[in-house]
Amino acid sequence: PRGHLQPFAAWREGVPVEVRNDVPQPREFYDSYSVSDNGAGRPLVLRGAARHMPAMGWTDRHLIEAHAHAHISDVELGLKETRAGETVAGMSKLGTFLKYYNHTDMHLVSPIPRSLQREVEFLPNLRCGGFLDFLFTHKVWIARGGSRSVVHRDDAENINCLFAGKKRFALVHPRWRKEMEAHPNQEGPPDRFGFVDARLDPSMPGYGAYFGRLDVDAVDLLKFPGWSEVDWYRADLEAGDCLYIPQGWYHQVRAGPSRTVNTMVWYWRPEHFRGASCGDGGTGRVALRLSDCSFGYLPPGNEPKGERHHRGVRQRLTRCRPTGLHQNHRPTRLEL
Repeated sequence: PRGHLQPFAAWREGVPVEVRNDVPQPREFYDSYSVSDNGAGRPLVLRGAARHMPAMGWTDRHLIEAHAHAHISDVELGLKETRAGETVAGMSKLGTFLKYYNHTDMHLVSPIPRSLQREVEFLPNLRCGGFLDFLFTHKVWIARGGSRSVVHRDDAENINCLFAGKKRFALVHPRWRKEMEAHPNQEGPPDRFGFVDARLDPSMPGYGAYFGRLDVDAVDLLKFPGWSEVDWYRADLEAGDCLYIPQGWYHQVRAGPSRTVNTMVWYWRPEHFRGASCGDGGTGRVALRLSDCSFGYLPPGNEPKGERHHRGVRQRLTRCRPTGLHQNHRPTRLEL
């Protein structure tokens, strides 16, 4: 069959994800992308949305000179994610990682160090409406190029911005969830997709739920024929672009051959849009850096959503306190 033993998604052409050269206002973003399609949401490429951020200047030289002592965690071996791979013990400083990664297959997947958080901003579509009340976590990826992720989905909303290199995201609509996850941890039929859920069987390798039996470099469509029926969406990012991935959308990420740097912010979709927080102009607050906000909100119920009150109990929300120090007055590298 077409795409057999070829990289993930080669069985058919992908549908291009919508691309915008502007950033929608928060109300439009919530209605037209976050909760559209009966709540499934719509992915969106925001072309050039991060070009103004200081993080565009994250060359190895700049990071070593300005952030060498920044604390990091989760340096992993291998450019091909397996969720069962080894981590590099004892590597806790960004400068140490940068000294070695270009000559090895290790890559960084770490919460963003505080000093780097000051150089990444929230996009304008999140600045009001309630999005910033339900911030979960953030991460930074740095690799020398050629990295590939497993196929997985996340329960949280995802804004992913690329500051160096190129990446292709293959996305699959959550309407496939019932069929694709029907038979976890099965060696063969009736499973047709290679789905693994390590939470159900501690003997399974890795962690969480993902398609762990699938080789994303050579998909066996004879063993996992269900993928041949799946339509998918394609998002190609270059430095300065951001991608919105709605909660529940499956995705697999493949980096280009050159160095890649990207950040991710996970947040929980607000149950309701709070228009009053946007003011008369509907544009909300001034630019906010990641370092201006707290993180760590977790939904109190079984649904992956941000709630201000749950069963009559007011929830502890995340908070942002703009300091004004986020304004960047020094020249920033903007070219791609």
